Amino acid sequence: MHRPSSLVASTLALALAATQPVPASAQAVQADLYIDVATHTMPGMGGIGALGRMAGAMSGGNASYGQARHPGMPGKYLDVALDNRRRPGAPASQSIPDGLRLGDRIDLLAPQHKQAHAVPESSAAGGQGLADGGPYTIHYYWGCGEQVRAGQPAKYTLTIRNGQPIQGGRTMAPRNVPQHGVDPGPTHSLWPNQSSRKSVSAKASLVGTHRVTGDGLPDAMQFELGRDHDFLPELKLENAGSAEQGMALRWNGVDGARAYFIHATAMVGNTIVMWSSSEDGYAGPELLDFLPEQLVTQWTGKRTLLGADARSCQVPREVFAGSGGAPMVQMVAYGNQRTISQPGWRVHVRNKSTAMLMPSAGAIAPGASQDAAKPTARDAAKGVLRGLFGR
Repeated sequence: MHRPSSLVASTLALALAATQPVPASAQAVQADLYIDVATHTMPGMGGIGALGRMAGAMSGGNASYGQARHPGMPGKYLDVALDNRRRPGAPASQSIPDGLRLGDRIDLLAPQHKQAHAVPESSAAGGQGLADGGPYTIHYYWGCGEQVRAGQPAKYTLTIRNGQPIQGGRTMAPRNVPQHGVDPGPTHSLWPNQSSRKSVSAKASLVGTHRVTGDGLPDAMQFELGRDHDFLPELKLENAGSAEQGMALRWNGVDGARAYFIHATAMVGNTIVMWSSSEDGYAGPELLDFLPEQLVTQWTGKRTLLGADARSCQVPREVFAGSGGAPMVQMVAYGNQRTISQPGWRVHVRNKSTAMLMPSAGAIAPGASQDAAKPTARDAAKGVLRGLFGR
């Protein structure tokens, strides 16, 4: 059966793509270290982050690998993955600067079980396992401004039958976003891990000297990180308008940000309304992840992404006027990427800052239900939205 393009965004996101020329000496690389750095905020709900950190401290920590890509609670997130080709999955130790506030080192350990994939099983399997339901009507809008552009919204329908999606209408093809991080498994050594789930302090900094040691690793795996690859400042997003009159989104300039992207979603009954700040057509939530720098440059030029000097974006009134409340708004500030290459080893660092405005009454966030008394419709909606958003 044909797999609808809107349900394979996350699968496409796993496609490998060449990012930089690989020298012949790459065959001699014994180890790759991947460091993902993220800052996440939920403006207007600042106390949630503090409560989450307090609860985590009382329970010994609640961090887990992968949260830097898709953070939930406000705070700073750090994911470290080591690919040691000589000793796959062997324990390792990373000496860290005092400013990281995690002691003098973090221990990298292989996961006890296969890490949960960044793409939910529902979308990775092409829609297998989605709850039957529908039809769902999807309206997609794009672009900042006071008025909806001609030809919008793109409309299509989606029905789930026997766990398989069937769609019709003007479907939107997702962007192909190559990921050059890792899909962690037993051959990787990770932090956070089952023995260390401590959350990163709100005052933490990666700036300084790092050194990785362990069996099978090169002796001189030491490197410096500067402010360009530290945690980015908070992205302070706010809405000065309303869904009925048009949302006037504004934000601070994030030092180190190369570009911005915004995506908003609401669900009313069986209708899903989506909007993005892209000026050149469909760009879905697959862009809320880390992006390769060459794509950031390319898509900024095509106005898929907002430039580094952008500070506001008006959502046309018609987009969410009938949703009954403000939608869920997600925004990302893309930071920098750096690869440190030395004989026998490499370090890959990337950072971003994200923000989320939670929906108000009447506009249902992805996976939520407008009528809790209808579990079948609720579960179907959750399955559809998981497939659509790959989250």
